[in-house]
Amino acid sequence: MKVAMTLRNVKQKDLANALGVDRSSISQKMTRRVAWSLEDIEKASDFFRVKPEALVAGHGFEPWTSGL
Repeated sequence: MKVAMTLRNVKQKDLANALGVDRSSISQKMTRRVAWSLEDIEKASDFFRVKPEALVAGHGFEPWTSGL
């Protein structure tokens, strides 16, 4: 998620608005105090216009750029 945000110059408040949550919720997710839900990941993938698996790379899934 951090990579997608950095590449697109997206701030936490922008992502929070896209997901329909407050900025503190995004902050807790980014610091891993709260887990990302599947719904959050789907909404974020729509926002970033990428496949959901691109946002969870390195968390038990192969990155979508790996070619696997």
